[in-house]
Amino acid sequence: MLLATQVHPLDVEKPITTVAELRDHLYHAIQVEFSTIPLYLYPAYSIRTQGYSQWSAGMSALRTIRSVVIEEMLHLCLARNLLVAVGGGDMVRFYDPAMVPTYPSDMLHRQPRLPLNLARCTKGLMRDTFMPLELPAADHAPPQGGEYNTLGQFYAAIRLGFERLDRESHDELWAGNQPELQYLSGYWNQDGGGSPLVVCDLGSARQAIDTIVEQGEGSSAGDDEVPLDPSKPQLGESELSHYAKFRAIAEGIDQIGATWPVPTDPRPEMFEDPVQELALLFDAAYCYTLCLVDALYGASRADSVAGERSRRYHLERTFIGAMGGLLYPIADLLVRQPIGQGRHAAPTFGYFPFATDRPKKDQLVERCAATVARYPSLGGDDGVARQIDLLPSV
Repeated sequence: MLLATQVHPLDVEKPITTVAELRDHLYHAIQVEFSTIPLYLYPAYSIRTQGYSQWSAGMSALRTIRSVVIEEMLHLCLARNLLVAVGGGDMVRFYDPAMVPTYPSDMLHRQPRLPLNLARCTKGLMRDTFMPLELPAADHAPPQGGEYNTLGQFYAAIRLGFERLDRESHDELWAGNQPELQYLSGYWNQDGGGSPLVVCDLGSARQAIDTIVEQGEGSSAGDDEVPLDPSKPQLGESELSHYAKFRAIAEGIDQIGATWPVPTDPRPEMFEDPVQELALLFDAAYCYTLCLVDALYGASRADSVAGERSRRYHLERTFIGAMGGLLYPIADLLVRQPIGQGRHAAPTFGYFPFATDRPKKDQLVERCAATVARYPSLGGDDGVARQIDLLPSV
């Protein structure tokens, strides 16, 4: 296994000229994509009202942010598919203390500096953090492979790297590809679009990069609306880019409504028991979801047997569903817990250190069972405990 410590710093001055440099850039792109998921989920969990008003001109902010988060999960997997395609699949484990994002932190490699915090949902958060993060590149902005002004410019440098290496070192570039390990199916997004795709050549690499960039900041023409599926554009099937969605919240079109008074950048140790135990259950469930994705990337489609239940398919169908059926109920319970001084608890998105001598699922089941005694709503036929029982063991 190639550890994260073997990933090299990015060279600000030079373009991507080797397969190793391309892998390094993709590893850093995965880190950036990963950092957006807790960042966007936290304010979504802080929203007290499911939908602000049935008469609102736009969707509720919660529904808007949820659509972005699920597309960011897609982007995370597309970036990992790109890395697998160039022989770097062993470079990444999402369940890794070196990979799990922490807050407060700065957006990786961005210039000027953009501080990232887990914070309550406000128009200011959309305007000052989320819109700059998804900012469209200016017309004719140059590719930037090290320090970048926009993510689009960073991905433009990666795209040029693919094109150059496909032209100059084609066989070396694709020699380590394992397409049977890439994420392909099981994705869904009722409020957004895109689809997983296997990266196997320059054309599919371009499609994956275009999906990530267009859904985030908009089309190359500068339009707010982008194809619902950038890899398969269809006339009349479009949605707003992430930048435009966050602007709609900042402008009050997609309304936030009431929010819980959650702290900024919380840690479990900020809370007293039993709230602290509930926060640790969230961290364990969050990290178990990451383990599901890692297991998916280790389960080959080639091992599936006709007529038998496919572990690979089960994993593909499970990990995004776990975000709604597992993480949301625990987070929703957390934000309802007062912690004093007019504040409420919140999910902490921390790295949870599972013991290595027994199955992680058993540890998650035990932690949930202990927490149900204080929070009975986690139990029941439709509760979190039942959802954990249905998860595959990894």
